[in-house]
Amino acid sequence: MTEASNLAAAGTHEVIESLRQAMETGDDQAFLSHFAEDAVYETPFVLGGRPSRWEGYAAISEHLGQANPVRGLLEFTRVTVEVHQGADPHEATVQFAIEGRVRATGEAFALPSSVGVVRVRDGKVVRYQDYVNTLRGAQVAGVLPQFAESLRLG
Repeated sequence: MTEASNLAAAGTHEVIESLRQAMETGDDQAFLSHFAEDAVYETPFVLGGRPSRWEGYAAISEHLGQANPVRGLLEFTRVTVEVHQGADPHEATVQFAIEGRVRATGEAFALPSSVGVVRVRDGKVVRYQDYVNTLRGAQVAGVLPQFAESLRLG
């Protein structure tokens, strides 16, 4: 790797680490602050339809800023990330894992929460493909029956 590539990869890793910290602390504004004005956020694995895609900071902020009901049921104590650097130093594949407690029961959980493909330009996320482990998240949060019912109705 060239020196410029090494610097780009280091910048990509720094942004990913900041995203991890924001997830761990539940700081949605810090998480969103890493997206560029022209960023694209996608969730390719969705049930019952086309992948979802939000273009531009405003659309991403509106989508990710919505209250996540599952997050309110869980207390995150640790978020870890494993980064797999791509051939392009501006892009990496990341595996997020969450440890915490279920608020209602105090039961500890470990959740492989998602895999993301993250592209960074000038210190900002310009593309984030988020492959979320929705089913396991619903199970850990204790809302699997409600999740299944929402699928039946949808």
